[in-house]
Amino acid sequence: MTPKPEPSWWERPFGPDHPEPPEPHIAEPPKEVTLRPALRRIGIVDCAICNHEVSVFLTKTNRPYVNCGFCSARIFYNGRESMQLLKQKMRVVADE
Repeated sequence: MTPKPEPSWWERPFGPDHPEPPEPHIAEPPKEVTLRPALRRIGIVDCAICNHEVSVFLTKTNRPYVNCGFCSARIFYNGRESMQLLKQKMRVVADE
């Protein structure tokens, strides 16, 4: 590649009359995407309201909660006692 000539005092504030086209950017191949669930499922328990079988998920702050699709109940287990009761009723699911 040849060195570019030094621009004159006239071209500095206004730029060259015919700007050179930019070199094409060679994009890197995309990295492999791995899909994973947003919430981690830790077990299965019966819904406290309608007794349908539902999954127990962990929130971002590692608190368990149940989201029943049948009766639209969302039950969060925040206290130590409620978490112990949930552990007794819950059937653990192996990691997928």
